[in-house]
Amino acid sequence: MKTKTYLYLSMGILLNQTAMAESFIETFQGAPKLNVNLYVFAADVNGSISQGNINYDVDQPFKETIKELDSSFMAHADLSKGKWGLFADKQIVKTAQNKNAMNLPIALNTKLDQSSYGIYYQAYISPYVTSKSQPKLIIEPTIGVHNTKAEATLGVLNKTAKIDTSWDEFFWGSRFKYNFDSPWNLASEVTFGVENTISAQAYLGYRIPIMNRNLNLRVGYRYFEQDYKSNHFQWDIQQHGPVIGMNLPIF
Repeated sequence: MKTKTYLYLSMGILLNQTAMAESFIETFQGAPKLNVNLYVFAADVNGSISQGNINYDVDQPFKETIKELDSSFMAHADLSKGKWGLFADKQIVKTAQNKNAMNLPIALNTKLDQSSYGIYYQAYISPYVTSKSQPKLIIEPTIGVHNTKAEATLGVLNKTAKIDTSWDEFFWGSRFKYNFDSPWNLASEVTFGVENTISAQAYLGYRIPIMNRNLNLRVGYRYFEQDYKSNHFQWDIQQHGPVIGMNLPIF
């Protein structure tokens, strides 16, 4: 009797594990999809950067950012299969400026390299939009890692001070997408990092059919805040402003 009970219990556990494995595998069903986003972030920047006894207050409106911009690269790639997806976001911004403080000339060069890598899951998918093969609402919880590399060189009276540091930060949050019964669509994302980082963005998009693909033109607003401290270094920066870009499905 005990042998039969043990056998039935073992078979039940095995079948349950098999069903769970099959259910998990089903979440990967579907063709892989790759989307690439190119965008421009018209940011106002404010906050402070300090290293030891050196402190630099940042109060830079967008027009100053454009004037002092050396180079900029911003892109986002998204690879998904079934309900799962991976994404990578990259921003590299270099600036150079010359100012006067208390009648002393100051030269400042900065390079900010921000990367985000994450994974998301389509936890909720609403019924599909009529004849558009697009669900109305999609909710995608996400987790990942921010990597920030900050470089700055400050020169005053033939003396220079250099800041060169990098750090990683775990984050979590969610993405939201909404498709209208038309080419118009909405997208937003909110994430929180363990180093007091907050990122929030929202976009209005319009799909244009091009060569059997939908090019999605997007305009929106982004807010990004970072407050990182380590030893004698502090990076307390807020960036906010409009974003213009496009999303192109590769396959």
